[in-house]
Amino acid sequence: MKKIITYLFFVGTISATAQDIHFTMYDAMPITTNPATTGVFNGDFRGVINYRNQWASIGNPYKTYSVMIDGGLFKNKWKNGYLGAGLNFYKDVAGTTDFGTTKISLALSSIVYLNEKNSASVGLLGSWAQNSLNPSNLEWDSQFNGQYFDASAGSNETIKFESNNYVDFSAGALWAYGTGTKTLSSHDEFAMKVGAAFYHVTRPSRDVEFGDLDKLYSKFSFHTETHIGLANTKLALRPKFIAYLQGPARQFTGGMMFRYMLREESKYTGIFKEMAISVGGYYRFGDAFAPSVEFEISSFAIGFAYDMNVSDLTSATGGNGGPEIFIRIINPNPFSYGRGTKSSARFR
Repeated sequence: MKKIITYLFFVGTISATAQDIHFTMYDAMPITTNPATTGVFNGDFRGVINYRNQWASIGNPYKTYSVMIDGGLFKNKWKNGYLGAGLNFYKDVAGTTDFGTTKISLALSSIVYLNEKNSASVGLLGSWAQNSLNPSNLEWDSQFNGQYFDASAGSNETIKFESNNYVDFSAGALWAYGTGTKTLSSHDEFAMKVGAAFYHVTRPSRDVEFGDLDKLYSKFSFHTETHIGLANTKLALRPKFIAYLQGPARQFTGGMMFRYMLREESKYTGIFKEMAISVGGYYRFGDAFAPSVEFEISSFAIGFAYDMNVSDLTSATGGNGGPEIFIRIINPNPFSYGRGTKSSARFR
């Protein structure tokens, strides 16, 4: 019976982590969505940090830490495009045993300006990952002495688990369409991005204990987002959608952000910097609704979202999913990057 319980515990742990990590504000960590987004933004350098805490109300929370840096190469030297390069690091820790994945990924992309309004990008991602587990927090019947649980008592159980490493590869493609503003003050720009990615091309094995259960399912992601500036106002609409298909799992997330320009940069002195605020939310179908807010000032941005669980797990969580926060820096200032150039085909 103990062997069966141990087996089921490991199967449950592995099944819970068979899918990749996900972020509510997935578009803030684009390399984890599609390697073709590497270097695809208004600016030369981008750095993002993200922290996510999930289901703390029902015990040991799932915690995810992530750092991403990327940029464009040869932007000022190549007329018809440039190269993108990026690095992404994340650590995910789950449950009582601190079953965790540490992953470091290097992404490369090639961006081409098809014409004044259209651009395309393809990207490759190479990753190194390590899984780890700490069984010392497990509790066993043999550690109950008849009156109370004694953590110092031997469990008489032997659990074989060694941290293991594996290499992973992924690829993606991205298309963008954009039109600039008709005048400097009309704020009627339009931009759209559509992408697809294929993660875990080789289905790497994590070599835990259970054969095929150790292999990561390949994952497909399809995503789109749009920036719609409302003419002669300071308001823009930003609808977005992403779908993940990984083995038997499906995840669909839709979002809408309402972005308002609080202040424009002073045209002559540059003393006053642009400021914008976005308010809206994301809905992960069948799982959670997450109100969110993002504040931008010049090169700096900070965003916050809070998952409110709407699935059958609500009876245990009380509807509390968990918070997520990101901090982003883009240099030069993304508000004015490319101003005065034929940049309508470039990515927002």
